[in-house]
Amino acid sequence: MRILWRMIAIALLGSSALAQGARLWVLRASGEMVEYDPATFAVKKTVKLPPEAVKSPAAMSVNRVGQMLFAPAISLPISDSDAANPHKVWIWNGQVAASVDQIVKQESEEHGSNQAVTESVAVPYLSADGNHLFWIATEARRLEREGVELSATNGLQVWQTDLEGKGREELVSTKLPECRCKTGSCEETCPSFVIWSPETGIQTFFLATELITGQTTPTYKASARYQQDGGKWSPGALPDLLQKVLDASVNGSAIVEAIPDTSCCGWSNESNDQTLVVSEGKTRTVFDEQATYKNSDYDVSFYTANAKLSPDGLRVAMTISSTGQINKPIQLAQQGEANPQESQRIRKALLDLPAIEVKTDDDNPHRLAFVPHAVLIGWISDKELLILENHLLSAYNVNTGTRRKSAVRVEDAGHVFLR
Repeated sequence: MRILWRMIAIALLGSSALAQGARLWVLRASGEMVEYDPATFAVKKTVKLPPEAVKSPAAMSVNRVGQMLFAPAISLPISDSDAANPHKVWIWNGQVAASVDQIVKQESEEHGSNQAVTESVAVPYLSADGNHLFWIATEARRLEREGVELSATNGLQVWQTDLEGKGREELVSTKLPECRCKTGSCEETCPSFVIWSPETGIQTFFLATELITGQTTPTYKASARYQQDGGKWSPGALPDLLQKVLDASVNGSAIVEAIPDTSCCGWSNESNDQTLVVSEGKTRTVFDEQATYKNSDYDVSFYTANAKLSPDGLRVAMTISSTGQINKPIQLAQQGEANPQESQRIRKALLDLPAIEVKTDDDNPHRLAFVPHAVLIGWISDKELLILENHLLSAYNVNTGTRRKSAVRVEDAGHVFLR
């Protein structure tokens, strides 16, 4: 019954992945973004990108209508060079390329015997429909005295513009309570916002989590889903904290998240890596490191590097990776005891990695497919995955285990954009 209702909900919402079909782009070393037909792997079109894009593929965004955005990351606190220089982002609107001004602000003023420093970085996001840009700005106001940070007030500002950055329309404005910087560093003691948005472009939601970076391990305070309803954006608190979001359904009702290892200080394996699907008030575990690999005695961590829900929401595919390497020694964990059987089991598992695992997204997730020596790109359809093997792209049928191989060679998965 749960599966039936989910299928009905997807049909009513209109899954764009199903309606339009997936689109595939590859970023070439030449600085060109090449679109391929996922059904035949034939070249469809080519777009010339800024030279910097090849060096920073993580700063590239592509939506399903074929628009592209290159915006190098700028984080708080803002460096002196970022504060002094003007910033522009590059956008391909589907027809022509243009540049848009990016707001990066740093202001300082006397506040009694203290110095008040206000900083803001506006990060642009493509919209799913291609009609406008979303801007999400993280803001921080710090009180300082003689180089020591005393308190901070962090906030979030969201607005939308046209594709030229004009016609600003305010959507969200929120501030966290003032926080005392107990260690003299606000990053270590005060929460700020971490944003996740759909890679296909923002349509009706984005996710925000309050995070304290901390000295060694992060602390997660609260998570919210900002949703559009009738043209108005408002936050809805989520019952569970989101740590590392990997994917979400088209309307944000189902979220795939990773629970990373809490390791620090030179150690890799100090807790249990997990990957969860949270939806309909339920949490389902689709990856559990210690249950699968039983590796608690050794300093080798197994984790999901990425994960994607199928377009119908009934399955989840993951790339399983490890901090261990086949030809290198495996040392004991901080509290580990020598266990030859466990060591042998770990070495055997490493022979298959990286690997893709596909599981059902139901109350009792079970494995549907396992592909060793492969990296997941995404779902072409409900039954086909786009995968990377030996630097070549292939379409892998989850139901039959067959492949449609291509001659499309890529450097790594970060240079492939499947929308």
